[in-house]
Amino acid sequence: MEIQKQVITLNPRCENVETSLGVQVTVTGVAQVKVMKEEKVLKIASEQFLGMTPEDIRGTILMTLEGHLRAILGKAKKFLLIC
Repeated sequence: MEIQKQVITLNPRCENVETSLGVQVTVTGVAQVKVMKEEKVLKIASEQFLGMTPEDIRGTILMTLEGHLRAILGKAKKFLLIC
């Protein structure tokens, strides 16, 4: 399998995440990800994603993004709400 070299667009979503102030928020976003061309990074990506389908890779990256987003939201003290 060849590592995808094009940009992958993902839509992370975190529902009912509690902030440090106890406020529950739901956040959606858009993330564009791409494996860097640097040989060291390509080697790591190849090891991590070996044997995975493109959909499995997308799912793994999406879960990682959503986990980081939840961690950021959990520490947040103030929000700018965009409606």
